[in-house]
Amino acid sequence: MNTLRSDNPDQRHIKVDDQVQNPYKPQELPMPKVGDKIGPSKVQALIGEGGSANVYKVWHEGLEVIRAVKVLKNYADKETRERFLTEAKIMADINHPNIVEIHNIGHIDQQIPFLEMEFVDGISIRNLIAQNTKLPLAVALSVGYFITQALQYAHVKDYTLYGKVYRGLIHRDIKPDNIIISKNGIVKLMDFGIARPSEVSLHTVGAKIMGTLVYLSPEQLNGKPLDHRSDIFSLGTVLYEMISGHRAFPQKTLTELVQKKTKGQYRSLDSYDIPLPKELINAIDKSMALEPQTRYNSIAYFGADLFSILRTISDRAPQELVSGYMANPASIAQWVPKKKASKLIYILGGAAAVSIIAMLVIL
Repeated sequence: MNTLRSDNPDQRHIKVDDQVQNPYKPQELPMPKVGDKIGPSKVQALIGEGGSANVYKVWHEGLEVIRAVKVLKNYADKETRERFLTEAKIMADINHPNIVEIHNIGHIDQQIPFLEMEFVDGISIRNLIAQNTKLPLAVALSVGYFITQALQYAHVKDYTLYGKVYRGLIHRDIKPDNIIISKNGIVKLMDFGIARPSEVSLHTVGAKIMGTLVYLSPEQLNGKPLDHRSDIFSLGTVLYEMISGHRAFPQKTLTELVQKKTKGQYRSLDSYDIPLPKELINAIDKSMALEPQTRYNSIAYFGADLFSILRTISDRAPQELVSGYMANPASIAQWVPKKKASKLIYILGGAAAVSIIAMLVIL
């Protein structure tokens, strides 16, 4: 769902595209409007609208801070409400700098559930691509690297849901709309609305496909069992699009899309008139392999490869690249390719480097 962005007033009221049709029939019941109260907060603007929920920019009057509030549309049935509550429970237990935080949960008029979340003043990858056709290679690699860090955290974290402990979480809806960059360059992954623990199918809609078709893994389309490698595939398609400016699967009809995706047929990145390292093309191809067992076994390995490739084109840290781009997009052109680094952790330093190495040792 397109949420939490405020980069352009003309883009704040955004409809979800390419979304599986909501299976529930809507009822004409009132939703919050500007000036209304949602819990302790006053609505300032509607900033996102999806099939099952709206997202509002609000002013928390008690704390005097801006927040975002996700409100479940009142027509949602019991199963949808349970998924909404599951999202709240999952996000409440997440604490990672590259994942949007949840602060509270409540009900409007004791009926309509809402989530109070961190407000990210920035722009989505979807809108960045729309504005610029594609992203500078170093920026795209940096964004991809930060999302691998967020997913690495989610894929191995223990969660307690409904009294049971689960190991790991699959996001299941990685797409450009769900990745946002704040104005100061912090990359955030959001919308865990259809996420589920790795070892169980929790609150799904029967046999219906959930997520955004263009970015779903082949096994999601085929209704096969999922694991963390499904997220790896989806992130690969997002990187493909950030780098090339084109969708890996641009088919216009559902039949064509499913046919191409379930056969692993997409245009190779090396066919575009873009100078790309062979190692990057190989990494994207590996992440988007048709069979899960042929992909990266862990998102940590994918992240390590992205970082290593980034070092061949720039000696600047990923955060510096993204922050610099958000402050002044033209500045990236001044950061010419650098000599290839000899070590994986060259200039990364700190917790991020330790995180990569620790995960590789564990896995």
